[in-house]
Amino acid sequence: MPALEKTTRLADPVVTAGDRLYAIGSQNGLFPDSWGGHVPNEMWGIWAHPIKLLDGFWLGLVHPSFGSVRWLAEAELCRVSPGYTEFEYSFPNLRVSRRDFAPDGLAGLVVSLRVTTTGTWPEGMHVRASFTSDLRPAWLGERAGWRDTPDRVAWRTTDQALIFRDRDNPWFAAIGADVTATDIVLDQVEIAFQRTAGQGACAGVSWPLTGDGQLTFFIAGSAQSEDEALETLRRLRAEHTALFRAKQATYHTILDTCALDCPDAGLNRAFAWSKVNCQMLARDVPGLGHGVGAGLPVYPWWFGIDIEYAALPMLQAGLFNLTQDSLRLLHQASLAANPDQPGRVIHELTTTGVVFNNGNLVEAPAFVRAVHQYWLWTGDSAWVRELYPFCKQALLEYTLGRCDPDGDLCPSGRSIIETPEMHAGLECIDVTTYTCEALAALGELAQIAGDTAILPELRRRADELAERIRREWWLEQEGLFADVRASKREVNELLTHLEQMVREQDWLAGSLEQAQIGAGLFTTELARHAGAPDEVDLPWLLRHWIILCPLEAGLASEPQAAHAFTRLESAEFCNEWGMKLHPDRRDVMSINTGLLALAEARYGRLEQALGYVRKLADVLAVRTPGAISEALPDQWCFLQLWSALGVISPIVEGVFGIAPRAAEKRLRVIGNLPATWPQASLRHVRVGAATVDVTLAQNETERRIQVVCSDPAYTFEMGWVVPAGIEVVETRLNNYPAEWRLEPTRSGSIVVCGAQSMADLTIRLAKIA
Repeated sequence: MPALEKTTRLADPVVTAGDRLYAIGSQNGLFPDSWGGHVPNEMWGIWAHPIKLLDGFWLGLVHPSFGSVRWLAEAELCRVSPGYTEFEYSFPNLRVSRRDFAPDGLAGLVVSLRVTTTGTWPEGMHVRASFTSDLRPAWLGERAGWRDTPDRVAWRTTDQALIFRDRDNPWFAAIGADVTATDIVLDQVEIAFQRTAGQGACAGVSWPLTGDGQLTFFIAGSAQSEDEALETLRRLRAEHTALFRAKQATYHTILDTCALDCPDAGLNRAFAWSKVNCQMLARDVPGLGHGVGAGLPVYPWWFGIDIEYAALPMLQAGLFNLTQDSLRLLHQASLAANPDQPGRVIHELTTTGVVFNNGNLVEAPAFVRAVHQYWLWTGDSAWVRELYPFCKQALLEYTLGRCDPDGDLCPSGRSIIETPEMHAGLECIDVTTYTCEALAALGELAQIAGDTAILPELRRRADELAERIRREWWLEQEGLFADVRASKREVNELLTHLEQMVREQDWLAGSLEQAQIGAGLFTTELARHAGAPDEVDLPWLLRHWIILCPLEAGLASEPQAAHAFTRLESAEFCNEWGMKLHPDRRDVMSINTGLLALAEARYGRLEQALGYVRKLADVLAVRTPGAISEALPDQWCFLQLWSALGVISPIVEGVFGIAPRAAEKRLRVIGNLPATWPQASLRHVRVGAATVDVTLAQNETERRIQVVCSDPAYTFEMGWVVPAGIEVVETRLNNYPAEWRLEPTRSGSIVVCGAQSMADLTIRLAKIA
């Protein structure tokens, strides 16, 4: 995959990421203090969670003929490749290339410089490097008993290393190069190229460039001891070439797994980078766990709903281990944080080991759904049996027990929408929709676990809740599903106490203004329900984006879906970047835009689905090369985990119709190419222990699917979405006539044939006369 590069807007952020350490700076190669965030001014820089190591480093070239230091102050180009970042600088007769990479498995960063000249090489040229430490804990470290104190710096001649340490804590950064230093300056603020906030120390080192104009230096860290930091530094020095090769091999495997090849180059690129981005957000904190973080720079730690949304695209991308580790981490942290509320899934776990917000209700059923998705793709029944008791608690004891006091299968509790009225204990459509999905999912998990006695009740509840959503949450006159259900009495009590709730809660960055906005959303609805009884649950339309959730889950009837999509696609809810969080806000996020794309795909509306996927793909180089921001096109976190869902899943499901059951060695593939695509393929799709290649092709009269599986024991159902007004003339499987059937689905009628291991299905179509 070619690298992505930028030559403008180089003050935008970029990250060089490893699972133990990452470095965030600007694309011009500098390390300014960041805006805001949970730790103000500190979210950029070099982090080896649970601590920060450095605010940054600044490099310059020194030679007597220069007169002064030629600081590498403004890169003219930033280039991002899977696994490393490059910066290009130019001076009269000199060009400088810098490459940064962070190996996985080590709290280290490797920075390589190469200087070339168009004239005579200036013998004796040195690199002047300035470092500013900021050894401090990540967010909420104070709740874990950690207190940041001023840093100290020393030079270890025997190790040729700068050693930064926090005065009162065993937090260390060790810095050295592949050559001997010629000059060291300690504890002088003047040497810092940029002043940064915090209690850090400063140091400067001069290193000679080798005869071929190269220098490599290394940054290592530890939250445990100086010896550990120095040992990491020694490994970086000795093994950095092999570590770089290993890093490239990791990303090559990711790119080669579930590799998309279609006529739309922008989609191919966004699909590949979305897989890479998931790995870039992997976070390994010794003693705490390994899992995928939510976003950079503000949310590098772990979130329940973010991991649950990202589970599907990560599994489709073949990132099985990362998905399992992430779900395991949520499970373990939830058990520890909620001993008195079994089944509650945490919302946020920091890398300091502190749980902030023990869980929004939406995260419990979404966890069950994610575990089921894991089983479908991996076939790992043993691990599912291990998690089954918790999944059962999450859905039946917590969601539909503790949080459903009226027993109507519509739980009352916090939505994913983080506004006061959506965290006020009402029944919310996202929670209800995911509960319905989780009931069906838990049924399959129960079979795996041998808990078959509860299957009839789970099926009954799932069917009843699906029908209730279609009947009681649907607003025919609006053509939309409601955000919440509540009685008039509950709403009036909420409006009376909403401002007090905002003052007392600590899980939202709430404000009285937010409370007033939330109250205003009910005003029109109160007039609508003026004649209704006070104690009857009623649907209330507030127009948050979660009203698309029944479409995401495929629960809406076809007429309901048609009405809802028409309105959701309009300027009321969407703008040029995607779907707004609310019609009264211009903010567009990648998650709701991606879910709208997935919903469209699940109802066979492929052109509309790909339209939203392209909106995500089009911002890939707007801010940070290779990344889709949390808010489109270029706001909030510049690298966001759940952005992958809106690129990967609509294509895997909507174009290729891939639906695995790995434990049973069964796979369904239903093609649905856009009209302008003659072909498309997905190579090396992981399904259990097997890999599958899928190729789709079409012309005016034929549709062709080729499936090749590495495991001959697999059986397939193969087919194609048949447009209205078209009939099937003939089907041939491996060049022989084949039996087929026509199935009605949300996507329209599909022609389906059975096959095994290696299959080449051709379907001849004709217009109905």
